[in-house]
Order: sequence, then C-alpha cells, then structure tokens
Amino acid sequence: MDNQQQQPVNMPTNDFLARMDMAANPQPAQPKKKLPRGAVIGIIAGVAVIFITILTIIVINIMKPAPVPEPEPINVPDTPEVDIEIIERNSLRANDLDIVSDAVKSYQAAKDANGQLPGPDAKEWEKLLKVYIPQGVYDGADETKYTIGGVCIFGESCVDISSLSWENDAHKIFALYNADCNGKTRDNVVVSSTRKRRVAIFAVIENNEFICVTN
Repeated sequence: MDNQQQQPVNMPTNDFLARMDMAANPQPAQPKKKLPRGAVIGIIAGVAVIFITILTIIVINIMKPAPVPEPEPINVPDTPEVDIEIIERNSLRANDLDIVSDAVKSYQAAKDANGQLPGPDAKEWEKLLKVYIPQGVYDGADETKYTIGGVCIFGESCVDISSLSWENDAHKIFALYNADCNGKTRDNVVVSSTRKRRVAIFAVIENNEFICVTN
C-alpha cells in the first residue's frame, strides 16, 4: 500500500454550518390546519341524513307486506235472468184452477153422479164448465179466458206434457185421470195415482211452469 497522504474532503463551509445549525436547533412542527366548525357540523349532518335514509329504507322493506297474488277468475256459468214481472204474473195465476177443482167436486156431489167424475172427454169437460162455472175461468194476470185443451187417462198418449209450452198452449186446461199433482215442470207436474176417481187438472203458464190442482 502506498504511503501517500490522504487528501482532506472539502465541504462548502456554508452548507455545513447550516446543517449543524438545523441539527442543534430543530424547527418546531407546523400546527395542523383545523376545518371550520360549520364544515364539521355539515359533514356530520350529511352523514346522519344518509344513515337515517338507509335505515328508513331497510325498515320499510322489512315492514312491507308480501304481495298478494291476484285471484284467478272464476268462470260462472250463464244463467237466465229472472223476470220479476213474470214471477208476479205467475203468482196471480197460482189459484186460477181452484174454481175448476171446486166444480169437479160439485159434479161428484150431485145425486145423479154418485161420486163419479165427468167422462174422460173434452166435450164432457166443456159441459162441466158451462154448468158449474157459467162465467168462465179466467187468467188471474191478464184476464184471458181458459178453454179445455185436452182430457186423458194417465199413461195414454192423448196429452203430451213434454211438448206443452206457454207459447203454444197458454190458457188451456188439461185433465189427466188417475193422476196426482207433483211439481211445476213438464217432468214432474203429475204422477200416477192409485186413488180412485182422482184427476189432476193443470195448465202451463209463463216460463213454461205449471199450475196443478186435484179434486
């Protein structure tokens, strides 16, 4: 190794002194700038509003009732409208044939009848009405006069009840021997009777309903 003498390091005097001064006398820390009080309050208020809004939405969603499914439509079969006026008229006709029943009973009570019924013939019944109801039998609703439509014995085909209608057979009186009244429709207006000297007297009214009486 050479015995050469090391050269001293040259430093600028001013820079060195400045560093030494800073080390010996450090600068006090600069105080942090504080936000204005109004700004702090505004931030807090904004955060509170956001929190309350979120909380309100959560509560509403929790308390919101579950959607109710819409009910499926119900198919209601079409039914004919009830005509109140027809019902009222038919109620006035309910007792139209009572007078005929009374006439038959009077016929049977006569001395020469001996409890027998008029013959099962339309002409015999026309005579019955002339003798015992000379004023005639009238519709209680429209005051139309009744006529004899047919007379028959139950089981015979002279009166086809299934074909009777108000349109074609209004104000016609039918008499069916060996029968009793049973209902108000074509299917059940009369039934067979085992009673002797029994006759069902019936007529078709509006809505193809029936009125019926017996002796």
